[in-house]
Amino acid sequence: MADPRTASSGAYHRGRRAAGYVFAAPWLIGLLLFVLLPIIITLLLSFTRYNLINPPRWIGLTNYRSMLFLDPTFWKSIGNTLYYVVGSVFLKVFLSLILAVLLNTPRRGMRLLRTVYFLPVVLPAVPVMLLWMNMFNPNTGIINQFLGWFGIAGPLWLGSPGWAKPAMVIMSLWGVGGIIVIFLAGLQDIPEHLYEAAELDGASAWTRFRHITVPLLVPVILFTLVTGIVGASQVFAEAYVMTGGGPLESTTFVNLLIYRLAFRQGQMGYASAMAWFMFVLLVPITLALFKVSGRWMGRQT
Repeated sequence: MADPRTASSGAYHRGRRAAGYVFAAPWLIGLLLFVLLPIIITLLLSFTRYNLINPPRWIGLTNYRSMLFLDPTFWKSIGNTLYYVVGSVFLKVFLSLILAVLLNTPRRGMRLLRTVYFLPVVLPAVPVMLLWMNMFNPNTGIINQFLGWFGIAGPLWLGSPGWAKPAMVIMSLWGVGGIIVIFLAGLQDIPEHLYEAAELDGASAWTRFRHITVPLLVPVILFTLVTGIVGASQVFAEAYVMTGGGPLESTTFVNLLIYRLAFRQGQMGYASAMAWFMFVLLVPITLALFKVSGRWMGRQT
């Protein structure tokens, strides 16, 4: 004879499991309809010629062959995107780490400074871009005026093929506040007695930073690098609003090129192939970061 308490417990757990599925259903349905299904559809469309008007026509690997071997604009957009990713992500992570260490000191006014550094993150993106366009103006912008005080002739910035991408990288540093908050959380999780013991042993501030702070922040650094690379590789609005991809395609990033092809030229299949190429390109980069960080943490321990 079955134990009634066991049967009651089983029914209770089944009820809780069912309730969990019911509450999670809206998110699961959204994930299926708005994430997984579009991913599958774009993969199928990447093997077709589709202009949003006529039905898709299967053409096999033609889009990928054209993209990899016949389209110089695509490779230029890849180079532009990689330049922006490397420049913006590593500068933002480095600067955020340094600022987070400085803001983690117990001094008066630090809470206000933390708030000030975080404020740019919550500002609307387009007005901020317009502000930076005015700052980069070669004639009236504050940046060139500041350089002029030291006798330096400022460049054309967004109007120069050689300076447009560096200008974009400089502007990306405006948003370091979000990463600073993440680093501050990681710093405050490091036991204080480790620093005290190292200080009693005569370790300098640099030694403590190198052998305590950085090794214990490796998971946080990895997180910021991975999310930063994924986010920076999707750069679009900055180039769309500030330069339109110019001058001379110097700020035509992959996402901007995909937008042009899909919604201006009606080459939805070709644009889908480019999107999948970027996805395939990002996967090994992310895996390599995990592997390198794992080895580095192993050496530290």
